[in-house]
Amino acid sequence: MGKRKGVESPSPGEYFGIYENGCIRLSTGVDWPEGTAVVIRMADLKPGHVVPSLSKVIVAGFGLAGRSVAGLCERYGIEYVIVERNARTIQTQRELGRQVVEGDISEEQTMRAAGIEDASLLALAIPDEHTVRRATQIARALNPHVYIIGQAVYASTGMQIEKHGADDVIKVEQLVAREFYEHLLRILTSRHEGTEKKAALDGGPVPGGNVRG
Repeated sequence: MGKRKGVESPSPGEYFGIYENGCIRLSTGVDWPEGTAVVIRMADLKPGHVVPSLSKVIVAGFGLAGRSVAGLCERYGIEYVIVERNARTIQTQRELGRQVVEGDISEEQTMRAAGIEDASLLALAIPDEHTVRRATQIARALNPHVYIIGQAVYASTGMQIEKHGADDVIKVEQLVAREFYEHLLRILTSRHEGTEKKAALDGGPVPGGNVRG
């Protein structure tokens, strides 16, 4: 997304919204300048999918994924607690005023210290499928109603984690496939728009304009 003269382009990000009467209503306000380009992707909600009412979120792992979850919680004013093992990360986040529990999320003691009993959502943002699977089992036993989001590299492993009680599992190989698709789509769209503009300036036919179904 490039800059327009005198106007800073907004940082890329994802926003949830609802399509109504020909318009998409976002769940939060934005200050985008007119003409901001967006990519629309339908949310993949499962049949009978129930979105939890978020009152407290446990963020296990504070790498890039965990920080993304925390950022959303802060944007929407949702209480959250971080579970982390890296001493430097723990110190830094505590100095910033964030609530952090030190320990392994796949251990019951750590899970209880983070407040799993009254948590509404557990985000297992950890690149260790064994830990995610075990943490899912423990969390589901301690709180049958908590909404659990895990992660896995492969779709097959993600299905196993879902069988152990996760409500959603983010599968890395599917995300990579989606990124390839969206990158190529942007390239094709950009080239198509450029060809249309050139044809319009030259007074020639617009490619695809005379194609009949």
